[in-house]
Amino acid sequence: MLTYFLKSISYLLHPLFMTLTAAVYFFSATPVQYPPTRVVHWLLSIIIWSLLFPLLLNVVLKKLNAIKSIHLKTVKERFWPLLLSSIIMSYIGFVVVPKADCVELHYFVLGSLLTIVLGLALSVLKIKASIHMMAVSGAFIFMILTNLHFGVSIDNVVIFFILVIGAMASSRLHFNAHTGKELTIGLIIGIFPQILLLEQWL
Repeated sequence: MLTYFLKSISYLLHPLFMTLTAAVYFFSATPVQYPPTRVVHWLLSIIIWSLLFPLLLNVVLKKLNAIKSIHLKTVKERFWPLLLSSIIMSYIGFVVVPKADCVELHYFVLGSLLTIVLGLALSVLKIKASIHMMAVSGAFIFMILTNLHFGVSIDNVVIFFILVIGAMASSRLHFNAHTGKELTIGLIIGIFPQILLLEQWL
């Protein structure tokens, strides 16, 4: 039962879902009345570019033997997925959600892009960082910053963030997917870029 729960955590909190999760949270929390059709367009575009397209690319990379699975267990497997992800996030940040249209979400995507670039640089240096932790911590820090931005209590989000990070870390350690050091590195490079870009939109 515990094994099933921990495995479910890894799938439910997969990095591919985190951009969409952060965007949905932002539009549910913001007091700004964006046109519904515009919000639907943004969310559908994010689903296509941050979820469906990367899944397709993973299939192609697997066919080319560049990766063994979507789990990217080795440092060597991470180069192409992270490089392609950085290109995709650049497109989302500058074309799908440009600064002029939604400054908060734009800088979240740029923060995510910086996180991916840092993860890519580390992989080139043969240093493995948890991509799950990178994505989850970045998304949840953005949620906390969104609440601060709009004067909403952060208590519930912080508590949920701590629970999620704890469950994620337990899952990755249980399945020997990462060491404590790799999880910590992922946490740091997930959080740092979001805080670094904070002054741009607060």
